[in-house]
Amino acid sequence: MKKFENRLLLAIVFGIVAGTLCAVLDLFPGNNIWTFSSFSGSLGFWAISGMIVVMLYDKAWEASVGTFLYFAFMNTSFFIVHFLISPLFQYPRISELSEALVQSAIWLIPSAICGLCALIAHLAQKNNMVGIIALSLPIGLLVYEFISLLLSVMMNHKFLFQTVVDLIGIFLLWKMYSNEKNKIRLAVVSGVVAGLLTVFTFVMDGTVLYY
Repeated sequence: MKKFENRLLLAIVFGIVAGTLCAVLDLFPGNNIWTFSSFSGSLGFWAISGMIVVMLYDKAWEASVGTFLYFAFMNTSFFIVHFLISPLFQYPRISELSEALVQSAIWLIPSAICGLCALIAHLAQKNNMVGIIALSLPIGLLVYEFISLLLSVMMNHKFLFQTVVDLIGIFLLWKMYSNEKNKIRLAVVSGVVAGLLTVFTFVMDGTVLYY
């Protein structure tokens, strides 16, 4: 139990550091090729940091709790730090402490969803069809966002940093969970997920470019 508690504390500290980093990156201008200011919205960042936390735990329920705490403290520290550094912004995102606390509470819901995704990550370690589908969802999402970001880099000259992060996320997920038995099925299902998301986005928005 002591080992589990220490790992929970590590997830919390990691969340505070990650949230603080994301808030500071928001100080950077968003109208250049790198667009560091949008880093916190990258699926690649969420996937990579979430998988790091998941790997700390041996049991699925422990990974779920640890992942929830990581994202909860990451989001909370992001909004609190935003409030603290708001004088540095011409148009601050968070200007009142109460607003920061409300936003933190709202983002507990996505944090809980990420905790459930940690259970899916454990299922992905199995070579059955459930594991293939579980792993293809995050990979498919990352491939979809990577395509959208890459098009934005080429056409709008923005979001290069997030594009690189997403590519790293795809590589890491593939490297950690794919094997000779599931590579073909995983590639096919992930491609279908990415394709469906791309088509749906184009039908709904008329474009697949990143925001």
